[in-house]
Amino acid sequence: MKALANYLKLSALLLCASVISGSSNKQNSIGFWQVLHAKANVIDSYWQFPRYFANHILQLPTTALATLARNKIADAQYGYGLSLLSNNQTETAKLFWQASLHKITRAQQKKLADSLFSQQRWQDLALLKNQNKLPKGDIFYHLQLQQQAPIETLSASFMNKLGFLLASEQVEIQKQCTFNVLMLSDHRDGLYRLNQFRNAYFQNPEPSLNTFCFSKPVYVGSAISCNSTESSRAKCNWQQSSLKKRLPTGFDFAVMMPKQGTASVKNGLMHINSQASYAVFLHELMHFNGFEDEYALPAKKQAWLCQLDGFVAPNLFIAKKSVAPKGWHKSQSCQQGGTAYKPSAQWSIMQYQQLGLSAQYRILWQTHIALNADLFARF
Repeated sequence: MKALANYLKLSALLLCASVISGSSNKQNSIGFWQVLHAKANVIDSYWQFPRYFANHILQLPTTALATLARNKIADAQYGYGLSLLSNNQTETAKLFWQASLHKITRAQQKKLADSLFSQQRWQDLALLKNQNKLPKGDIFYHLQLQQQAPIETLSASFMNKLGFLLASEQVEIQKQCTFNVLMLSDHRDGLYRLNQFRNAYFQNPEPSLNTFCFSKPVYVGSAISCNSTESSRAKCNWQQSSLKKRLPTGFDFAVMMPKQGTASVKNGLMHINSQASYAVFLHELMHFNGFEDEYALPAKKQAWLCQLDGFVAPNLFIAKKSVAPKGWHKSQSCQQGGTAYKPSAQWSIMQYQQLGLSAQYRILWQTHIALNADLFARF
């Protein structure tokens, strides 16, 4: 009988607790409903039921969020910051979400990072990272790429998911192609631009199918120093780099994409910046196979090239002692020394990249490769 009495007492206590708890939850939801629908004072209602409001903060209308946020309530500052971000009011948003960082949960950190990443707010993401508020994950690694972090700090699985490689990974050449090209960059935008070039080439391979095969873009990070300006020639310091010994072998040419600098090709290596167009890339690709520019060459180059006689490139003939080929036309390449001639009466891709590749130059390119495929300078 005593055990039964104790059981009945416990059951009664649990029932009372359940009723009280249910009543409390109902009051919480009623208080929240009154803010949503009856224009109750949001500040008073919040302080009556702070936990419930915090758990449902993003359901509040913007005006209510703003009121709470301006009263320095962290949950509301976070929610209002997200609301402003979604409306592209990024600078104002930062005033609020930054003030909430001391309190937000890991899930909230991730949601904030997602919003900042969608708007490419790299400096703000760096702020989260510096305050240890950026969870490890894809966005963390995207920021690492943006900051040109060392190769070792990146995840190979993350890079492979994006279609990129790390310099430490093995890359196989494709034997069906005449030339294999290694694609390299030291920064995030460069990797994406190289992928654009690669995809554009696959859609319309020049000068013919299987002439060039390109590796997936390879991230080299801070293993190499590229310090060019917008107006100077792009150049990366290979001589003092430990990277060269770590790169895969068997590639004929390489493309290195820094942030800045004008494009050029030398010794089987192309430098081209990540703002360059595909037309510029195709122009530089022809330099791999010995084609010359048909606009005025640099004075230093003219000093020796324009002193030569005869064919100096598949598209350039210097008439110093010889007579120009029949049907060729004067080129602007040489302003000193001999007179330069080119095959086309019109401007070509080697004079103005945006024109694209003409049928005449495509045939010239194909023929030159067929006769000289083993003679081009390799990387």
